[in-house]
Amino acid sequence: MSFDVRVAHSVEEVGPSEWDRLGEDQPFASYRWYRFGEAVLANDVPIYVTLYRAGEPVARSTFWLKKHESLPTPSRTVRFLVDRVLRHRPLLACRSPLSGTSGLILPASPHREAALETILGFAQDLAQEQRASFLLFDYLDPAQMDWPGWPDGYVRMPNTSPGTRLAIAWRDFESYLAQLSKKRRYNVRRNYRLVAEEGITVEKYPEVMDLDGAMELHRNVNKRYKMPTELWMRPAMAHTDLVDAVWLAAEREGQLVGCELMLGDRGAWLVTGLGLDPKARNVYFVLGYEDIRYAIEHGAHALRWGSETYDVKGRLGFEPEGNNNLIFASRWALLQSFGRRVAERSLY
Repeated sequence: MSFDVRVAHSVEEVGPSEWDRLGEDQPFASYRWYRFGEAVLANDVPIYVTLYRAGEPVARSTFWLKKHESLPTPSRTVRFLVDRVLRHRPLLACRSPLSGTSGLILPASPHREAALETILGFAQDLAQEQRASFLLFDYLDPAQMDWPGWPDGYVRMPNTSPGTRLAIAWRDFESYLAQLSKKRRYNVRRNYRLVAEEGITVEKYPEVMDLDGAMELHRNVNKRYKMPTELWMRPAMAHTDLVDAVWLAAEREGQLVGCELMLGDRGAWLVTGLGLDPKARNVYFVLGYEDIRYAIEHGAHALRWGSETYDVKGRLGFEPEGNNNLIFASRWALLQSFGRRVAERSLY
């Protein structure tokens, strides 16, 4: 089966109506979301590959050529080595920008395997042309991992540090609280009361009102967990006008002591940019409750709350997502061997 392959380097080249003809119900895949992603990831090169049959788009893969990739590791040595490699051998990653979701949209069987093989062939040529270190397909769910058509030589890495997701089915926040256990409801009321007793209030804004303060608090959190601060976080906070967004700010006597950024697309919301003053107790919990309240009140069908603190999120009804699997390959033998060893270690 043959396809007409068209390549674009911005969503504007494609246009909103043409872009949204594919994956129209898939969150974080819209024209508006990708326009936001391009503005935020200005240092990365987008390469959008769309397959057509009889003039109709049937598949898309969205690649990003990246010379920097933050790693969830406390090892500065590993991060330094990866930075050095990517500076000379960029990463070619297929993903939706800033959302932790896949950049693949494929047709159903029987055309899926042929579409995937066409995309892989193009991507392999592109990786060679750009002298990429790795060709990476990440944020795949188990069904995508099992699609026929993945080459045998590609390395598979199973779900690690999964994000969390709350499926929303309540008409209001009170209905959500009512289905929690008595102990959970008590804890919610207690945390609200303790925050109020400290003179802290939480307000919601359509944009980040204190960018410097938000970044300072966000870096506090990353230092605590020995995580790098994403280079895209500040631009994401600065470009909220391009996408559905709300900034939650916890303040005490005019001083910012906690914040989070919620970003939405097609009825799904994600939470990012957590910032906390270590002296402000219980603010983390109240920000989380307010995330849930906002998502419910604005008709969301899902709220994604990232990884870590699984016990806290589990008590509030969040479940681990299964889409943190990845498949990759490198045409450089040394890098392929290194990647395979990392994947094997992740199994233990």
